[in-house]
Amino acid sequence: MSRLARALVLALATVLTGPLLPAPPASGAAAPVPGVRLTGADISWPNCPKGMGIPSRRTKGLPMPLDSAAFAIVGLTNGPGFVRNPCLADQVAWVREEQRWHGAYAMTTFPRKRERTAYGGSGPWAPDAPWAALTNTGYAQALFNVASMREVAMDVPLVWVDVEPYPTHPWSGSRRANRAVIRGVVRGYEDSGYRVGFYSYRGGWRAVVGNWRKSAYPTWYPVGAEPDGYVQARSRCRLPSFSGGPVMLGQWVDGDRDRNVTCARLHGRAERPHPLTSVLGSTLQRGNSGPAVIALQRAMNMRPTYVTGWFGARTERVLLAFQRLRAFPETGVATDLELTDLGAGSWTPGRPSRVPEFFTAY
Repeated sequence: MSRLARALVLALATVLTGPLLPAPPASGAAAPVPGVRLTGADISWPNCPKGMGIPSRRTKGLPMPLDSAAFAIVGLTNGPGFVRNPCLADQVAWVREEQRWHGAYAMTTFPRKRERTAYGGSGPWAPDAPWAALTNTGYAQALFNVASMREVAMDVPLVWVDVEPYPTHPWSGSRRANRAVIRGVVRGYEDSGYRVGFYSYRGGWRAVVGNWRKSAYPTWYPVGAEPDGYVQARSRCRLPSFSGGPVMLGQWVDGDRDRNVTCARLHGRAERPHPLTSVLGSTLQRGNSGPAVIALQRAMNMRPTYVTGWFGARTERVLLAFQRLRAFPETGVATDLELTDLGAGSWTPGRPSRVPEFFTAY
């Protein structure tokens, strides 16, 4: 039995018996605190000792993550699909020893003819279904990686599917055909009990699948080797993603390391007092300026253009209208009466951290 066939047998057995459930955080892993931004890394075959791997993707011996990395996302392949990261077991062991939150990602590539011949005729799609050879082979590509994870007891909740041009294993010229492969890959992971996210960038995604909207799937967005990489990676959290899905992580290159930062959608938000609370006991009136005035302008739902931090005639007119609506004395001065009615003294609800939905702790 070939290596690929053995891997698929193991993966199918795993699917039938059910996925391993993510482990609870170990004693050495810090519990995620809502609102605390995390930085981490991703590692794969380039971080293996030099001289390993397939000829087109020889390992480089690149450094492992910094001590400050709160998480590590481990690559499952040696580049192309159906080829395992040659030091996956060692990298998973490193994550355990370092007690980091960890996740998984896998390069996805267009299957070769021999792979389509081996797997295209079996799987969840009937052989005569449109694109069946590609969807079934994509499905098998995912199951190959599932088998790799199970062999090293890697029990992550989500797998990031890396979709980008790949010179040694190029995608086809048909975006519909490429989508069929990815559709199979996604189903393979989901049928095995894993959630799925996409790693790519706008140009790479369009080159492979065109303007394919997958808004239900989270995204991981790289910026490359920029001088201000951390700032650029964080900025990706606020921008639309390549696929329409919510951006959860930004990535940048720092020397020989791939580094990552969480977005607020992932790390959550701590409960905090209303920004006007600190103004209680004082007043705001024409001529004042600063953050407290910004908080007042926002609380009165002034247009963003007019949220300037300066208490001028326009802000006074809006406050007078508010006082008139509430039957308060029309003074044009914000006192505790107006501030409390606008929310001062209350708390802005937090959002829980979603780190355990994307990573497992050792």
